[in-house]
Amino acid sequence: MRVLITLAVLIGLGLAGAAAVVSFGLYNVSARVGHLPGVAWGLHTTFRNSVSLRAPAPEEVPRLDDPDLIALGAAHYATGCAMCHGAPGEEQTPTVRAMVPAPPPIAEAVAHWGAPELHWIVENGAKMTGMPAWPVENRADEVWAVVAYLEAIKGGTAPEMPSPDLDGRAYCQSCHEDIGGRVPRLDILSADYLEAQLEAYRTGARPSGIMAQAVTLVPEGSFAALAEYFSAPSTGAGAEPVPQEGPGTALARQGTRDVPACLACHGGQTPRKGPRLFGQNEAYLAAQLTLWRDGTLTHDPLMAAASRDLTTEEIETLSRYFARAGR
Repeated sequence: MRVLITLAVLIGLGLAGAAAVVSFGLYNVSARVGHLPGVAWGLHTTFRNSVSLRAPAPEEVPRLDDPDLIALGAAHYATGCAMCHGAPGEEQTPTVRAMVPAPPPIAEAVAHWGAPELHWIVENGAKMTGMPAWPVENRADEVWAVVAYLEAIKGGTAPEMPSPDLDGRAYCQSCHEDIGGRVPRLDILSADYLEAQLEAYRTGARPSGIMAQAVTLVPEGSFAALAEYFSAPSTGAGAEPVPQEGPGTALARQGTRDVPACLACHGGQTPRKGPRLFGQNEAYLAAQLTLWRDGTLTHDPLMAAASRDLTTEEIETLSRYFARAGR
């Protein structure tokens, strides 16, 4: 009984002390004095163990040596990450170095982490630091682009990243005219469609951490002009692409009473509804169809219904069909 009373008294004193620290501001939160002895070690050890526990399995890591994926990650890093971690080989600003904890230079930050751990950190961020989570939820697929760039830094093969002070048009060009793969071609899309997508990215109706960051570099009032610049020409577009006969043809023509066929909305160079798909990048089409199928993209109920039951093999078949039929 005496032991229980003693423990209760100690617990009460501890709670009273904690309440006093909080209530009277006894703890100095100044970044100049840093943490108390042992606190930094405890936080860092907890952080490393927490990341290791929750990181994706190694078999979930995609191919990270794809130049297009690396370039896409470099473009996002330039405006979303470099302000704290700096560019490879460049010194951080004095302001950043005065943070507690100070964000490590990027080469140091990635040196002791594997790709799965880097993915978890970029996607989730870290409490009690300046490291934010990915701007939108359920877009782990986009995070791999940044991880690919970080892995290239570790290997000493990172490409030069775009200058963060590029204007909106130049920054768009750094991805949409220089990178293939999962980045869509804009020159086959209409200006109205592009403007609507920019607005959807701005409001979050179409979730994308990369594009949510990118549209902040463009004044909202210039969306129309930007869309007009990158869109398909209004005249001289050439003949309508003829759908190729092959495994994807029957699938693209397949529809129901409630869900029209792919070609009903996306056929030809000037589709009646939806963006043109003929000639679009295959990897981009596959990634977007997967997002629709998995319920990440929901802003168009018809597309959500059309893709809901697609298998991974059917997504690959359709993506290959539309990409090759338009070229």
